[in-house]
Amino acid sequence: MKPLYTQVILFSMVISCAVVTAPAADNKTASAPDITWVTIDDPGFKGQMSKYEITNAQYAKFLNDALAAGEIVVDGAAVRGKAGPYQGENYYRTDGPAYNYIDAVDGGKSRISFDGTTFTVDSGFENHPVTFVSWYGAMAFAACYGWRLPTEWEWQAVADYDGSYTYGCGTEINSKKANYERTIFPHGTTDVGQFGAFGYGVADMAGSVAEWTSSRWNPLYKLVVYRGGGWHCGANLCEVSRRDLLIPGAMWPNIGYRVCR
Repeated sequence: MKPLYTQVILFSMVISCAVVTAPAADNKTASAPDITWVTIDDPGFKGQMSKYEITNAQYAKFLNDALAAGEIVVDGAAVRGKAGPYQGENYYRTDGPAYNYIDAVDGGKSRISFDGTTFTVDSGFENHPVTFVSWYGAMAFAACYGWRLPTEWEWQAVADYDGSYTYGCGTEINSKKANYERTIFPHGTTDVGQFGAFGYGVADMAGSVAEWTSSRWNPLYKLVVYRGGGWHCGANLCEVSRRDLLIPGAMWPNIGYRVCR
């Protein structure tokens, strides 16, 4: 039986950002982005989960779809919802700054720009995981195509495989298995899947970018749970049992997400 973990760690660094709204699942106006799905049969999760974290290219497609459907507005660098459950909230910021850490001199910078009519991805970053996306923006993306974010316990059930994994990449973590802590990559993030797949066949559940889940820690305090640790996090932050909290409008250079159905 898999253990249930109750440890809660609340970061003191909480970014307060406005956030976005997205089209509902029954208002789809375009085909969904290509997703590589992994079918999983685990006591804690039965269904399909995206093998990789959502990329800049996939998120840019969503922004273009939502823009065409009149579901978002762009206000300077802020992409906000125009209708729906997250109306007025920020989904994404196109001016998310780089974070410098060890060898990362351009770490986690937002890679999607808007020219007034179209969202495009900086060349070479199409397959990097999207950063500077809020929980609202992640939830809106999933709802647009009839998917959802995993709950934190579903995420953990997949990440710890048969219950034996300490990290999403196995019982041990190192620089060959995950992009974490003392990253050697100048952009912080790397192409999704670059470090291989583990457990049920999913990639980057340790390091790369931490991942939003659908779980709210306490609706009263408007905090949501994210998991997995990012490219500049220590090994302890990448443990499958680790729970971290942020306000849903936070947008950081090392937090993204994956989807399930």
